[in-house]
Amino acid sequence: MAVRQGVFDVLDRYLMREMLSTHGAVTLVLLLIIVGGTLARILRDAAEGRIPPDVLLPLVALGSVQGLILLLPVSLFLALMLGLGRLYKDSEMTALQACGVGPARLYRGIAWLTAPMVALLTVLVFWAAPLASAAIEQVRAEAEQRPDLAGVAPGRFMESRVDRRVFFIEGYTDDGASMRNVFIQSRGPEGTEVITAQRARSQVDPVTGSRYLVLHDGYRYLGHPGGREFRVIEFRTHGMRVPDPEGARRRGGVGSMPTLDLIGSDRREAQAELHWRAAIPISMILLAALALPLSHTTNPRQGRFAKLTAAIVIYIVYANFLILGKSWYESGQTPAWLGLWWVHVALGAVIVVLLWRQRGLRLGRRVTPVESPS
Repeated sequence: MAVRQGVFDVLDRYLMREMLSTHGAVTLVLLLIIVGGTLARILRDAAEGRIPPDVLLPLVALGSVQGLILLLPVSLFLALMLGLGRLYKDSEMTALQACGVGPARLYRGIAWLTAPMVALLTVLVFWAAPLASAAIEQVRAEAEQRPDLAGVAPGRFMESRVDRRVFFIEGYTDDGASMRNVFIQSRGPEGTEVITAQRARSQVDPVTGSRYLVLHDGYRYLGHPGGREFRVIEFRTHGMRVPDPEGARRRGGVGSMPTLDLIGSDRREAQAELHWRAAIPISMILLAALALPLSHTTNPRQGRFAKLTAAIVIYIVYANFLILGKSWYESGQTPAWLGLWWVHVALGAVIVVLLWRQRGLRLGRRVTPVESPS
């Protein structure tokens, strides 16, 4: 009996080592893809003047946390598929089955890897994800409250986020407090207005809280393009009020609400978000359970990537039904008691069918391995 227990301990360590190394590689590759996509999207917003360059790093870091939460279930699923596929390819799974190692015993080794991952993912989903979402909304709101020229890169024309003014600055002063050689163009009922100034700086009225752009030593041109009449005004100091962006006053969505607030809310959107958060760790458990019967093959020549295409297709269908189910729940097309559970039950049925096809009625039969002489 002690020998058998020792063999099983060795098997657990072997399965964990094989699958953990693969999981680390898969997670790293997927995380790089997620971070690259997040960085490209944020760089595009910065290039278009929607966000200042100094908030790039916080947004990329917080966006990567959100991306990590979504990719952990699929990275574990793909890692298990690749690890188990290698065991089938090298006929190691055949040797294990000949020694009496069945699905229940293999699931024990998979559980040693999956359980801490599920615990970590649960903490991230119910605690870290709302904090990251709220932090992203706060960073974007603070960035949108800045003056339009705060997001203008020197040497580039940039359109305002609010009133479609066009800005251009040549550069900043040495202390960074003012801008040099400023150009502003706007269109209105009276015609096109062009303002040029040697220097400009931002200023907030301490009484009203309104934001102004104070221009120094410049000219103001007003008229209709193609017409003969233009007004030219020379000024030493000219103040221009900067309107508050509408986006800065928007309220946070349910994605940034704490989990306890979602539980106590009767709103459909809040309950749908709660079901969505619970669905992420549940999906990791179901995908880990699916990997074993889905990776089963009777032909070692097929290789470790033989069932990877089917795994990706099943995951895409499953993930899309989760997204669709959340939308249906929010709109009231599905009852509250059903939630997103029907999607999990459907995948669970697929797992049972695959296990039944693999082992048939012998699924619950346990074969006692032969003990080596002590």
